[in-house]
Amino acid sequence: MNLGDATMVFRYADCFTQANSLEGYEHLILLAMLGDQSLFTSSDGIERLWEISEPLLQDPPPVEPYAPGSWGPEPAISKLTAPFHWHLPDDR
Repeated sequence: MNLGDATMVFRYADCFTQANSLEGYEHLILLAMLGDQSLFTSSDGIERLWEISEPLLQDPPPVEPYAPGSWGPEPAISKLTAPFHWHLPDDR
């Protein structure tokens, strides 16, 4: 065995870029293979979601048009933000 000089280059941006990352479904498949359930909903959660959504699906509210680029139609936005003391940025 002979040892010699070597130059090691480590650039953080090259190691953790889009080129080395997984696509969305690739990431989910990997997590499933590893047994990591953190991004998956339990069957009980899915059943509860359908239970809550069923009345809305059976009798949907009318569509409320709003301007493109806005935060949404009024008074729906005020009803959503007012109880929680939220405010929307003024840049839109």
